[in-house]
Amino acid sequence: PFPPPPSPPPPAPPPSSPPYAPKGVVVVTEGVTGETVRRRRRQRSLLDAKRMYGMSAAVLYQYADGISLNAEFFLIDEVTGTDLDEDKLLDRCASKGATCSIGDGTGTVGDPLELRQLLNRTDTIRATALLTVAEVEGGAAGTNVTVVYDGKVAIVATTTAIADSGESLESLAANLTAMNEAKMTELRDNTLLQGTLAFESQQLFPPR
Repeated sequence: PFPPPPSPPPPAPPPSSPPYAPKGVVVVTEGVTGETVRRRRRQRSLLDAKRMYGMSAAVLYQYADGISLNAEFFLIDEVTGTDLDEDKLLDRCASKGATCSIGDGTGTVGDPLELRQLLNRTDTIRATALLTVAEVEGGAAGTNVTVVYDGKVAIVATTTAIADSGESLESLAANLTAMNEAKMTELRDNTLLQGTLAFESQQLFPPR
């Protein structure tokens, strides 16, 4: 008779579990300085970039790279008018090769709408408004329009990290926020940006 078939090997033991389940946190910090502007929900101010007119935005990005600050820079135009159409404003920006987003404000007198142009490394820090009144109204983006640009720039830094064993996400987020603020202050102090810094931070926690 034939011998019985060999027994199958025993199942492999399950992998050992880590002592804790890694959790992460993302902190987004916006640094703004300069001339105080009142908004709907808060008082905030923006960096003053007047001394950098005509310079390449690469200067800011290169300094940020050197201090490991993951940052983006936005030039701020303020638009007021009647029946402002945000989508058409963004279309007008795109027609000029710019990437824009809408910030705070309702677009009314005393509460202008922020039009935020993302600066690429190859962009020049401009001395004039991105859009003229004629371009806004001609693009059917609003009527009775005014556009004000005063060299204001915002910095937005995003930092992601994983908590160590026993470290709370809240503690990690606080440490990241403090690190971002220190690096953004250093950037302001070592470039031609001006103003007294203020910070706004948003902490994005993953599901627990």
